[in-house]
Amino acid sequence: MPRPRMSIGTYGAVNLAEVQPGKWRARTRYRYADGKARQVERFGLTRAKAEAALKNALLTIEDGLGGELKPTTTLRVLGQAFLAHKRDLQRSEGTLETYGYAVTAHITPRIGDLTVAEAKPSRLQKFLTTVHRESGPGAAKNCRSSLSGMMALAVSNGAASRNPVRDIERIAQHKGKRGSSAISPEDLPDLMAKIRSTPSLIEKDTIELLDFMLASGWRVGEVCALDISSVDFAAGTVEVVATNVRIAKQGIVRQLVPKTDASARVTPLPDATVAMLKRRHHRLKASTSLLFPSHVMTLRDPSNTQRELRDVRHQIGYPELSTHTFRKTAATMLDQAGMSATEIAAFLGHKNPSMTQDVYMNTLKGDTRAGAVMQEQLKGMI
Repeated sequence: MPRPRMSIGTYGAVNLAEVQPGKWRARTRYRYADGKARQVERFGLTRAKAEAALKNALLTIEDGLGGELKPTTTLRVLGQAFLAHKRDLQRSEGTLETYGYAVTAHITPRIGDLTVAEAKPSRLQKFLTTVHRESGPGAAKNCRSSLSGMMALAVSNGAASRNPVRDIERIAQHKGKRGSSAISPEDLPDLMAKIRSTPSLIEKDTIELLDFMLASGWRVGEVCALDISSVDFAAGTVEVVATNVRIAKQGIVRQLVPKTDASARVTPLPDATVAMLKRRHHRLKASTSLLFPSHVMTLRDPSNTQRELRDVRHQIGYPELSTHTFRKTAATMLDQAGMSATEIAAFLGHKNPSMTQDVYMNTLKGDTRAGAVMQEQLKGMI
């Protein structure tokens, strides 16, 4: 009966011989990714050292050969291949930076020397638990997502039979931490009055930006990127085509790819909000086509805008206030007006209505009706 064929990335029996006094040779046959088995040998001062040198060499023997990934490819090499793959797919700069930080700051230093074959669920789980404990759930989630993409690439290249990340636990947020809450209709007039009388928000030209967030339900990065070319005054709509993000060594960039495919959307606005955009364009057009630029007429940093609100929220009596509060408040208003989860998800730019239902409101009861609903809900406030 013929001897069974070795699997790709495996080797046969190790033969050891003392070729001269004080010099040992360890030799075996290794089956490469091209299907061919070739002899590999290493030397050492002792029998044990020669065998160890051979086995260590076999772990990374194909890493520098290029071509498809192998079971012996290290996670260090796989991580770089994964980032290159994402760049080839023209993922956004923000997405690439998030993946890149997870790979270079966490995955490579801690488990970069593991091979694809050694990336077992138990080892990856231990790694993610450590990241969660030391750097928080956000970092752990980014690492989990990056590892999942890395191992999926390994599976597609035949280097692994199954993605081990599927078999590890998902990252849980700290209990009781659910982010911003919506402002109740009873408190909204008080909040908006206090915001309009806050000197620092007036100085930074932030008040009308917050008005727009409340009326549109847009993300703060989307508002900061709004250009006059995206406004249809006749129809009373604005279109999301970009978002502002901070990129390492580049600064603030107007990224022409929204956060998700669902983020690219047309939003109907209340008449008062359309009139406000007209006034802003008339005032700013000599300096910029942006409608919510920085105070020096450059791209506005979403993080700076978030910080401006954090700096005053305690003094105005709303300690949990954030820019995301306005997005959640818009969703709650549409919910109370009886719009469906699907309609509200389209308005907010969510890919899945279930996410809208779970995160943005308590109980959900239409995209084209949204402008009229918001006009009625915000009458007298903007």
